[in-house]
Amino acid sequence: MSEVRRRGSDRAPMSRATNRAPARRGRGRRRTQLPGVLGVAASVLALAAGGVAAGFELERRIVRNRFRPGPGELDPAVRPGSLRSPGPAVRTPDGVDLHVEVDERADHEPVDPAAPVFGDDLTIVFVHGYALDMDCWHYQRLHFRGRARLVLYDQRSHGRSGRSAADLCRIPQLGRDLKQILDEVVPEGPVVLLGHSMGGMTIMHLARSHPELFESRILGVGLVHTSAGELGSVSPLKGVDAQILAKVIPPTLAGLNRVPALVNRAWGAGSDLGYAATRQFGFGADVPVEKVAFVSDMLSATPLEVAADFYPVAFSEVDEYASFEVLSRVETAVIGGVDDLFTPASHTERIIELLPGADSLMLENCGHLGMIEYPELQNAVLEHLIERVVRHL
Repeated sequence: MSEVRRRGSDRAPMSRATNRAPARRGRGRRRTQLPGVLGVAASVLALAAGGVAAGFELERRIVRNRFRPGPGELDPAVRPGSLRSPGPAVRTPDGVDLHVEVDERADHEPVDPAAPVFGDDLTIVFVHGYALDMDCWHYQRLHFRGRARLVLYDQRSHGRSGRSAADLCRIPQLGRDLKQILDEVVPEGPVVLLGHSMGGMTIMHLARSHPELFESRILGVGLVHTSAGELGSVSPLKGVDAQILAKVIPPTLAGLNRVPALVNRAWGAGSDLGYAATRQFGFGADVPVEKVAFVSDMLSATPLEVAADFYPVAFSEVDEYASFEVLSRVETAVIGGVDDLFTPASHTERIIELLPGADSLMLENCGHLGMIEYPELQNAVLEHLIERVVRHL
């Protein structure tokens, strides 16, 4: 059973939702050669992966036969990743071009003709997470399209946005990018910010660095599968210490970068290895194969260099607990998954404690990608968040 909780005297109750769901000469040389040794080991692993990938074909065929796409998923017009709109060019001071798309309310008809329209003055800004792009919000974009002005953008080095210097692949810089998006793309009118994972951390940092924007312009915040800190102790691999993983991953990625052809063959878009890893680590329950393939392709489009630029430093530095004094001034919603391996349920529960007035949803049998895994349940919570913002305007 998944529980939706309301806190605060003015919160309308909602019904409980059900889930179906890295001699003298000896010491010095060992220290300097360790990354090289790990890199060689990683290269060997990549070779092995190329051979093992075919072993997942049987599982993939079984999965394809077991699951059938849901209503609308066979329609090319609404297939995940198919929603596109023009948007303004936004260039950051350090020269990174951020890809932005704007769904103007008047340009689209709501999927549900009976759904309330929130008006042209309200803008919802979607901020995606690590190794993903704006398309991860497909189901929420489809849900709110034609009902409010929607702004989506790819974070630096992700999706269609330009590559960033590695030292700027940090949460504070992402917060500055979000501030620039608001200044240039949403210069006026009330705003609701929705952030997934790294996107939620981006919003938290914006609140800490620009508290004056909250209550005056930013009236609502949705935090989806995210964390405010202490990520250095989180390991998505059971039985592997997080500190060991943080030391091994960077040189491993460096080693894999030396064998790009093998990596592309084993992990590229549509590969069975990438598919199986996405299914194992991204989701908490059985989902349609099309959803797994959609996320797998999105992840495989993120270069390994980009993954290394952010991990682990960008996340081990996160400490955004001071943002909650600011976030508590606006309408909020917090969503997490019981089986989330990247931002664990305990991190979501901590945020819920710090935002006692927030709507909260904890989904059982749900991994890190609940907005794709259970879009209807998450959309309901975000819908109520928007309604509260509109009611208080």
